[in-house]
This record gives sequence, structure tokens and C-alpha cells, in this order.
Amino acid sequence: MTTKKVAVLLADGFEEAEAVIFIDIMRRLDIEVDVLSCMDTPVMNTYFGTKITADFLLSEKIDDSYDAIMTPGGPKGTDSLSANPHVMAFIKRHIAAGKYICALCSSGAKVLAAHHLLQQHRYSTGDKLADKFDDGIYVDQDIEVDGQFITGKGLGVSFEFSFTVARHLLTENTQKVDWQANHIYFKHWPLDYLK
Repeated sequence: MTTKKVAVLLADGFEEAEAVIFIDIMRRLDIEVDVLSCMDTPVMNTYFGTKITADFLLSEKIDDSYDAIMTPGGPKGTDSLSANPHVMAFIKRHIAAGKYICALCSSGAKVLAAHHLLQQHRYSTGDKLADKFDDGIYVDQDIEVDGQFITGKGLGVSFEFSFTVARHLLTENTQKVDWQANHIYFKHWPLDYLK
């Protein structure tokens, strides 16, 4: 089985717990993760001031292809991602290639819907941000999967979100995902409404 590869796109002000939980779960499941700084430095300040260092700059991996792209929330972080033309080109290229686009919290609205990338796909996002955009179809779900788009409301559903992404990437080995969820005592898995 080929190793799956995920890019996590970060900029100053990202929601650290959303990103770290996602990275942790992916790596526990042997999914390769490249943490990419979408700034000109690998060291970033998170929403609550924790310094986190990326594996690479986005500019170093701009031509690489991934099985999934993940963007966490955080007001300043999502604003920076949304305003970065290289980030948007990177995401659009992966959408065109049919890869998974995984947005947690405000990034569903502020990165995807703000650029009309969702079209008629259903999505979830946090803080009633969907009211500000006319792209996509907002649904009041903790996690929403519609085609290649996997979205979640926010920090409180970070584990559900991460395991849902993993299950879609590891379709030939979902028992590995289930075992890991049980191993870390995550009792809300599997999610009945995603079956």
C-alpha cells in the first residue's frame, strides 16, 4: 500500500491545537505529513503565542502533490492564507487533481468559500462565518464530507475531523484508523452520521 501524504498549510495566527492534533493523528497512522509555512520563515507564532516550526516553506514544496491538504482555523492565520496567491494556487491545483481538501474551523469559510472554491458542495465552518459568503452550502454539522471536501466546525471536533480525514485516506485499512481511535480512548468513533 502506498504511503499517503498530507500538506498542512500554516501562517502566523493559526489555531495551534487544531493543527497539532491533526498532525499527531496523521503521523500515528503512518500518513506522511509536511507542515508547510506559508510565510518567509519556518518559525511561526500561533493564535495563542506558541512558537511552532514548520518542516518546510510552502515555496520549497510548491510543485509537490499531496493526497490531501489541511488548513486549520485561527482568525489571523486564515486571513493570511486567504490573502496569499501561492496558497490559493496550490489549493486550486489540488482541487483540480481531485485531492482531498480538509478545512477546519474558520478556514472552511475564510479560505475556501471566500474564493468560491466550494461551488455547490456542502461544508461546515465555525463562528457563523458562512453567513458572510455566498459560496458552498453551509450545513450545521460537526463534520461534513462532500466529495473531496472534508470540513469541521472547530477545535472541539479536531479528533473527529482528523480521524475522518484518515479514514478517507486509508480506505484499504480502516481497521487501523479504528484501532488507533480506540487506543487513544477516543470514545466517539466511528461517527454514526458519517456512515
